Amino acid sequence: MKDMRTFEEWINGDSMDESKKSEELAKSIDKAMIKIDDSMSYEDFALAVGQILRDEYGQQNFMPFMKVLNKDLGIK
Repeated sequence: MKDMRTFEEWINGDSMDESKKSEELAKSIDKAMIKIDDSMSYEDFALAVGQILRDEYGQQNFMPFMKVLNKDLGIK
């Protein structure tokens, strides 16, 4: 069953547990991407992420997602 929390709820959870989950997820995503295309362009990656956000998470999560992403990447 899909986790239906909003990104705001997700980022306000237990940071240690979520950190482990995000690290495991990043490794799994990277492995899957390498299996699909070991030289995937950033454009294809960005478009795929956008499609997942639209189709699986919904518009209400776009800005909270971008807030977390920008913070993680050091973008203001």
